[in-house]
Amino acid sequence: MEDKICAGIVLYNPELNLLKKNINSIYNQVNKIIVVDNDSSNKNDLKKILSNLEKVELHFENENRGIAFALNEILKIAVEGNYKWCLTLDQDSICDKNLIKNFKPYLSKKRIALISPFILNNGKISFEEYLKLKLPKFNEIINPIDCITSGTLNNVEIVNSIGGFNELLFIDFVDTELNCKVLENNYKILRINTTFLIQQMGKAKHIPLFRFLYKLTKKNIFKRMSVVAVYTNERLYYSSRNSRYLRRNYENHGFRTSFIFMFMYYCFFSIFYPYSRNRIEMWKKILKGFLDFKKMSR
Repeated sequence: MEDKICAGIVLYNPELNLLKKNINSIYNQVNKIIVVDNDSSNKNDLKKILSNLEKVELHFENENRGIAFALNEILKIAVEGNYKWCLTLDQDSICDKNLIKNFKPYLSKKRIALISPFILNNGKISFEEYLKLKLPKFNEIINPIDCITSGTLNNVEIVNSIGGFNELLFIDFVDTELNCKVLENNYKILRINTTFLIQQMGKAKHIPLFRFLYKLTKKNIFKRMSVVAVYTNERLYYSSRNSRYLRRNYENHGFRTSFIFMFMYYCFFSIFYPYSRNRIEMWKKILKGFLDFKKMSR
């Protein structure tokens, strides 16, 4: 008998048409879809489009307590339903129609905590480019930032045994922190390159200069820089605060959460964010997040 697999989606003011595509892409691949809404303003519309779907179990929170809290609620429901594996999804992700099918050969491998697909995000790599890549069928992830929440199949028992998602973080680097704990406890994270997830990470701004440099040099660094995600100041606050939390609590947090990288990252934002953006207010939030780390404890 195959292990039961559920999916969990955390919502906060989702764009409804994109959410429908998200659910349609995974609906026939799992036994149940657990949807936790973090007090969205369009919850009545959510009820209309989701309440009649047989596989969807809908839960509404009275306040937004963060993505980590909602993910832990999904894990609790998964335990109550005897689900061995839980696929976590963002509200704006679109799965490959064969995602779970491509994951299944790896479910019986020992000490596997998380299984992730190849991520196509913000147009940094097209589907056509992905198909041309000569990738191994799978690889083991050792950098904790290389596995995101969305599209990742969680071993429910293992993830719960290491403490689940850290609710102190609220949002940003919630997935990286979980990955740090997974690796710290000698469990494994796999990326399956034969399947994919289309992911939108913030509103994307394309930078023609770096796209031109990539075409000229074929250097991947220019491809990565050719699209910048435009986050709110509030998101940058949590990014700054939580990356410092990772640095202080985990030895293997990865270079892309280091102080040097994060500083360069915010400088990059300062240059390439929309001209209408108030840079002073942005940096005030980043600095506040850096200092507010002191209010947190592991």
